[in-house]
Amino acid sequence: MDFRLVERAYSEREECPSVILANLHGTIDMARNLSALEEIIELGHRQGANMIMFPELAVSGYVWDTPRKEDVKDHLRAAAIGQLQNWIRNIVDSLRTDGRGLEYVFFGTTREEGDDLYNSAFVLHPHVDYTSEELIYDKIFIPHVERPYFLRGSDKRLTINTKWGRLGFMICYDLCFVELSRRYAFIDHVDAIVTLASWRSEATREYPLMNVKTDHYYGFLWDLMNSSKAAYNQVWSLGVNAVGTHDLSGVMFWGGSGIWAPSGLRLLQASNVKQEVLLVRNLDLHGQRLLEHDDFNYRIDFESVYRPMEAVEPAVEHLD
Repeated sequence: MDFRLVERAYSEREECPSVILANLHGTIDMARNLSALEEIIELGHRQGANMIMFPELAVSGYVWDTPRKEDVKDHLRAAAIGQLQNWIRNIVDSLRTDGRGLEYVFFGTTREEGDDLYNSAFVLHPHVDYTSEELIYDKIFIPHVERPYFLRGSDKRLTINTKWGRLGFMICYDLCFVELSRRYAFIDHVDAIVTLASWRSEATREYPLMNVKTDHYYGFLWDLMNSSKAAYNQVWSLGVNAVGTHDLSGVMFWGGSGIWAPSGLRLLQASNVKQEVLLVRNLDLHGQRLLEHDDFNYRIDFESVYRPMEAVEPAVEHLD
């Protein structure tokens, strides 16, 4: 598979996890997609990574706009988690639990419930039942292009406790809604929010008299939302996104998979145009979040000021 490995070391603390983010071109060829996932999982084993993160709908590739909606539905059903049992068994059997190798694989695919489909994130680990609804995250906010195919998930959040810190999960468009990430940070006390995405690149915004224009407004939002999600919640933001052009729709995906520290600063980000695999070694998820709080702890002020304010009706003045 054609991708470049980009490797960095965050710290010298070898007890902290090494994390892979796969900035992949998802196609509608499921065999090709599964082969790419397998290759990166094998790479993770060789490199001693502890976690691997793949984009949204990594097995099927993203949906496309067509009058033949049933074609898309059939394609998504073929990639549903229930159709992948043998593949998943082989992956899980290769995973470890001793902290000395690959333990977790996070990826997105569809989930069937009767005739209904959900856009879901799954956790693969030897001690996790990936079929349990309590351990699956269903995308809550569904953009218009997905509404013919997916039901929205419940308001249920997914958090998992690892030996290196607590993780919360979102999928793509969920990133735009600050309340969800705030709850992960201030109620669930996660160290990192993992976002699996197929986030688009192209949209135009222009302000002619200010001489400002961009043709990649959606891409700008991906970078902005990941940075701000980290900064205003003081948690790590780990965002993994699809890259390249969709086979049928021609839609371009932004890529830009990356890692943002609890300060909001971007530490490492993948290409916006080509496949890359990011490997960050010794990522101190729990410790660095606590260090950020030593400077300013937003949660303390949130609980002492903001929550009481929620119960107060806003004052409205008519100035016309």
